[in-house]
Amino acid sequence: MQLLELFRRYHKQAAKVALVVGSILLLINQHDALFGYQKIQWLPAVLTYCVPFCVFMLGKLSSERDCQKSSRLNVTVSRYR
Repeated sequence: MQLLELFRRYHKQAAKVALVVGSILLLINQHDALFGYQKIQWLPAVLTYCVPFCVFMLGKLSSERDCQKSSRLNVTVSRYR
């Protein structure tokens, strides 16, 4: 599966996951900046949302490839190992 096609299919789900997980990580990592004790570090803050998005997309890519391999072999592979 092409990465662009995967992005089209799952970008909304990935964005939701990134928003939830990224917000939790931002609270943990930038707590002092969010509550006024220090300046916020913008690059790490942005990356905090990018990482869960990329992890979600790579997980979907891996899952899709596993499913394609199993369909060629006529072997049922559970998506939830």
